[in-house]
Amino acid sequence: MLKKTLLRAGLGFLIGMFVGNLIAILTGGISPDSFIPMTPQLIGIAQGNTGVALALQTLFSGLYGAVCFAGISFYELERLPLAFATAAHGLSIVLLFIPIAHLLGWETGILDTLIMAGIQIIAFFIVWLIMNAIYKSQVKKLNEMQKDFLQKDDEKS
Repeated sequence: MLKKTLLRAGLGFLIGMFVGNLIAILTGGISPDSFIPMTPQLIGIAQGNTGVALALQTLFSGLYGAVCFAGISFYELERLPLAFATAAHGLSIVLLFIPIAHLLGWETGILDTLIMAGIQIIAFFIVWLIMNAIYKSQVKKLNEMQKDFLQKDDEKS
C-alpha cells in the first residue's frame, strides 16, 4: 500500500508540476518586453528573482499534485467508510490548496479562495456519489456470485 501511495504521489508530483506551469503559462502576464508565466505576488515573494519564483511555483504545484494523487489511497483502506475516505481526501486537497493558492498568488482574495474551495468540495461530493454507485454495484455482483456459489455447492450435496 505504501509503495502504491508513493508511486501515485510521484506521478501526481510530475503532473502537478506540468499542469501548474502550463496554467501559469496560459494565464501569465505579458508586458511589452517580456512574458512572465507566474504571478506578480510570487515574483514579489522571490524578491524579483524569476528563477526562484519558477522553482517555487514548480515545487508547490508538484506538491499539490502529489497530495491529490496520493489521497486516492484513502479509498483503498477497507476499514474506512467511503464517506470518510472521500472527506479525508477532499479535506487534504482543500486544506493544502488554501496556503498554496495564497503563496503562489492563484487567488486575489478570500472570496476567490472560498469559491475555489467550494468548487473542490462540490467536485468531491460528485466523486463520492460516483464511487458510492460503483461500490454498491461491486457489492451487488459479489453477493450474486456468492449466492450462485452457495447454490451450486448445495446442489452437489
